[in-house]
Amino acid sequence: MSQVPEPPGPPMPPPPPGGIPLVPPYQPAQSTPLPPGVVVSTAGKRLGGYALELLLVIVTLFIGWLIWSLVVWGNSTSPAKQLLKMKVVKKDTGLRASYGTMVLRELVGKWLIVGLVIGSICGIVAVILDFMLLWDKDRQELWDKIAGTIVVDDPNDVINKEFPAG
Repeated sequence: MSQVPEPPGPPMPPPPPGGIPLVPPYQPAQSTPLPPGVVVSTAGKRLGGYALELLLVIVTLFIGWLIWSLVVWGNSTSPAKQLLKMKVVKKDTGLRASYGTMVLRELVGKWLIVGLVIGSICGIVAVILDFMLLWDKDRQELWDKIAGTIVVDDPNDVINKEFPAG
């Protein structure tokens, strides 16, 4: 008895462009409840914000930037973030960062721990930590981790209008 082989079925469709993703794409801080239209800021925008912050420090001879910072921390932002329509929110709740959280993040985390302590021990480590958001899954810097925050784009100022400080 000879068996006749079955004809081959229809060909497999080609994979989508770029191949087949092995895992679903990870969204930074995907467990953080964010309102519609608010997304985690990109690493490029955050790094651009650092450059703008430095420019503002120079142009305002530091004192203008310092006064501006002390005022806008109450709105969960910094001078450069304010111009770029970015906000700082608590990672666990999505609520905007309180003034106290901003002081913890900016003065204690960024300036005291990273700038002064780590910078005086090993300057290259402080510089490397400035780029930590490039490899952190939630795009957090060390000072964000200290304060439990993330930085988001809020082009329509939804966070200040509808969400209290957390």
